[in-house]
Amino acid sequence: MRASVAVVIAILTLLPGVTAAQARGRHSQFISGPIQTGFRVGLDFENHAWSVGVVATIPVRQRLELRPSGDLFFPKDGKTGWQANGDAAIPFGPGGTVYGGGGIAFVHLNGDKTRTGYNLFFGLIPSTAQTGWRPFLEFRWTFVNDTSPFRLALGVTHRIG
Repeated sequence: MRASVAVVIAILTLLPGVTAAQARGRHSQFISGPIQTGFRVGLDFENHAWSVGVVATIPVRQRLELRPSGDLFFPKDGKTGWQANGDAAIPFGPGGTVYGGGGIAFVHLNGDKTRTGYNLFFGLIPSTAQTGWRPFLEFRWTFVNDTSPFRLALGVTHRIG
């Protein structure tokens, strides 16, 4: 358990540095725009748990974004847990202010073993200002073991590079 938490914390700590290094290497044909990193806080309504996490947005081609992320959960009753996500999203709406997507989830809650599931989500980006900061509101479902807890997350990302 302690080793798992240490690995998640290390990933969450190193994620911004890794994405910054990617941003410096602009010679990639894979990345089509500025990479963004940020953080989010959320509430898992089914498990009665607050969460805090990090997220990166990596634009690929015209209308696809890779969105790796990780969260730590702090339930009202139970042990601290974590979730790592490998998501992709499609931005749409005026200026990409709405997005939807999904991906794989690795979930470790209540001292149980790590389980694999999938995410479905959609979000809103209320500001299209060119400041480099992008707040977002996200509605997220994670499907693991016949459960699909709903989480509401609020966060911000910032352009790097």
